[in-house]
Amino acid sequence: MEPDHAAYVKFLIRHHDELNLPYSFPVKLSFFSSPLMFGQAILILEEDSYEIVGAAGYVLGTGAGEYEDRHICQIEAAYLREPYRGTTMFVRALRALLESVRSLNPDVRVVQFWTPADLGSVEALWSRWSRLPGAETRREGSLAFYSVPLAELERFCERYDRGRITTIYNE
Repeated sequence: MEPDHAAYVKFLIRHHDELNLPYSFPVKLSFFSSPLMFGQAILILEEDSYEIVGAAGYVLGTGAGEYEDRHICQIEAAYLREPYRGTTMFVRALRALLESVRSLNPDVRVVQFWTPADLGSVEALWSRWSRLPGAETRREGSLAFYSVPLAELERFCERYDRGRITTIYNE
């Protein structure tokens, strides 16, 4: 299926306040757009209706490493609409993201992301991932940094039955 850059960006713009990113709108837009240039963007669809229920975008490398540290996958944006935030959909979406990362660069070793430090929904998720070998977190001012080895996230997903998820944008 043809990549749909506009649908990806429009979806994240529509939900930008719910992402709780502590940045101005232009900075948020740069985070949404960078995967279109330096990585991949994924739309997550509800299987029956093909309605967009989520989106995720990542880049390979970091700005600090001038994007030469391509063994690092940095998630720039990830969002699932509230009614779809159950474990099954989350794991399916995570599995699709990890498969996308592996297909783009099989040498990726680490997945990392930043969030506001006081975001409770991430704390609940992190309580599961913090026990994975090699997982780390740190606070820097009002932000929290999370890092998990890609192989450990893949093992985390393997604990769940393999389900089908449709991704329409995964260039």
